[in-house]
Amino acid sequence: MRQNDVVKGVFIAVPLAVLCILYGLWLVVDTPVYMESVLVGGLLLLMFSLLVIRFVPRAFEYAMGEDGDLTLSTVQRTSVAGTREILRLVLMLALGRGIIMLGAFLWSLYLNGYTETALDIQHIWADHMFAERIISLANKGYAVELQEFPGKYLNLVFPPLYPFLVRLISPAYISSIRAAFFLSNLNTILAGVVLYLLVLHESDRKSAVRASWYYSILPPCCLLTCTIPASTFLLLTLLCVYCARRKRFVLSAFIGGLAALTDRVGIALVIPLLLEYFNTMTREYRSLKEVTWRFYLKKGLTGASLILVLLGYIIYLIINRTISGSFFAYVEYMEAQFNSEFALFYRVGGVMTERLIDAYRTYTAPSLFGLYIPSLISIIGSLGLCLLVVKDMRVSFLAYFLTAYVMILSQTGVIDAPRQLFCCFPVILGMVKLTKERTIGLMVSLLCILGTILYLGMYVAGWPVV
Repeated sequence: MRQNDVVKGVFIAVPLAVLCILYGLWLVVDTPVYMESVLVGGLLLLMFSLLVIRFVPRAFEYAMGEDGDLTLSTVQRTSVAGTREILRLVLMLALGRGIIMLGAFLWSLYLNGYTETALDIQHIWADHMFAERIISLANKGYAVELQEFPGKYLNLVFPPLYPFLVRLISPAYISSIRAAFFLSNLNTILAGVVLYLLVLHESDRKSAVRASWYYSILPPCCLLTCTIPASTFLLLTLLCVYCARRKRFVLSAFIGGLAALTDRVGIALVIPLLLEYFNTMTREYRSLKEVTWRFYLKKGLTGASLILVLLGYIIYLIINRTISGSFFAYVEYMEAQFNSEFALFYRVGGVMTERLIDAYRTYTAPSLFGLYIPSLISIIGSLGLCLLVVKDMRVSFLAYFLTAYVMILSQTGVIDAPRQLFCCFPVILGMVKLTKERTIGLMVSLLCILGTILYLGMYVAGWPVV
């Protein structure tokens, strides 16, 4: 027991010591302009450290099969959803998409007057900052140069799966934009269904309904309609985790590889899959009276299949190497296009605070309200949310959040943190656990609805909402 405690202490102390040293070096080598940046960076480091301190001991126990499974009694739990229930859910999710599209039309009507019908306004979902590159990738592939960036293949910034699917179904929908619009909305609805099934498997029906509700009203939800890979990535992420919870690890790893081919953050799925795999294996090992070579062979092959998640990312790197001659060409292009550089999450928070203050002083409202304020709210809020519900959060889900959080906030020029953190599903599960009391749920719901209306309005107005 003491030996295990020492190992846990090492896994806590070493990473946190490194983070603190790097934080100190940031203050000395690249001193922030404003004290507020130092405070925000320090706050993020403190919250992340507290989360790691709570996470590591539970992760060890979970991997060894000693952690109690967060389950309900048989009376409370009904993990099977009927056909009618799923159809009602699909109808409600589709209705939610329709309301968002109607909201976009009403905002356009308010901002620009009557210039087009509610159906014609749908082109606005292809006006997203990343949509042009996605459609270009679907139509022309990676080997495309722009006059303003000679010798650089900017399409390499995006992994290939979503554009490939758009190109695959384009003949049926005449244009790539229509195909991408259809695919994004279809996958948004399917992702909502899988989220419902996942929460139903983990908890009870009321929690599953709340998860669907927050999935439909959190402000970045309106961006899932855009012709970008967000909804496809979220669908694949939820399917991967759901299959792992149902102990179908090979299928889960394959889907995780597809997720990594859709978004680079998908490689973070290997961490929760490993935790679920070791938890299942150790529980089965202890339940066996006699352990045979078949057990080791079966579990060994299952564990080896998890490499499929990394394989998706490796394929993306090979594409980079083939087109540009460098495995990490996309990093160079991201830094050049977004004036960005590699950084840890606390420094990203500090840089975002610095830019927020500059935007306030220069009265740059679109960047202030459309980009920096939502980014800081999501960066600080998601970390604080998981810290509040850390006791109730499943260990593998918490592991995915920690890994994805660091990956999402790895560039100082990150501009889509609210959407990416929304697509990090433990944030939605955290909202469900936080709002068990009706009063808290009502207040949070009102704030979310108001935030969604404003966020949608800023997107329709052409502000940098991505």
